[in-house]
Amino acid sequence: MEKEMKRKVFALLADNFETDHVREYFLDMVEEIPDYIFTMPSSTSGKYHNKTQCETYGQIYHVFMFASILEHRLRLKGNREKYATPEIRDCMRCVPAFHDAIKCGWNGSKYTVQDHPMLAAKWVMETKPSHDIPVELKQMIADMCETHSGEWNKSRRGEVLMSEPRNDMEFFIHECDILASRNDIDWIIQDKLKEILYGVVPEKEELPDPETYVLSFGKHAGEKLIDVANTDKSYIQWARQNLTKEPLKSLLKQLG
Repeated sequence: MEKEMKRKVFALLADNFETDHVREYFLDMVEEIPDYIFTMPSSTSGKYHNKTQCETYGQIYHVFMFASILEHRLRLKGNREKYATPEIRDCMRCVPAFHDAIKCGWNGSKYTVQDHPMLAAKWVMETKPSHDIPVELKQMIADMCETHSGEWNKSRRGEVLMSEPRNDMEFFIHECDILASRNDIDWIIQDKLKEILYGVVPEKEELPDPETYVLSFGKHAGEKLIDVANTDKSYIQWARQNLTKEPLKSLLKQLG
């Protein structure tokens, strides 16, 4: 797969980054992810992860579901206070794409390599992209990659291969990865991602008129969206950051 295509896939996640330097680092790094990652299922045995992630492109779906869970959790007040700087949060945002980057080894074996978290950490530390970041930030990202498997850190013979999470940030990442790999939790694939991977533009429903659209929930239930935009700008700002259901999400974008 061409580097430009890899960058295009992950540019959808880069939109969430808060700092330019970590965003550019992230986009440079994803160009170096092995080609096999972009078409393989997330579960090479078919025994784990949800049905969507066991299909072609399943590993990419896992990455995006992981990133979505992480993003929702980072929006919570307690987590934003704990991970208080945009730079730290952006380092965390790198991990969904990086943690399984060497999942089947350097040359792409048929099945998942057990020590792939260690390989991912090594890849992070040794790759030198054009837009690099300080070594202490790379080490933070590498540590999160290394410990993302949590308690599932042993070989089939019981040998400890890598560390379990050592701090709250590493455990936070482990939890997001676990939630993104449960077979009873699935993720709605974004239309933009489908378009990039399949080369097909999904049909989109026509949006209602923003001038007449009436809110059906919350403290402004029964009011026109355009009226609320004029009388309660703080609510509109909150809605843009927290509401993801269509067609409201698109209508809020139209309001500018």
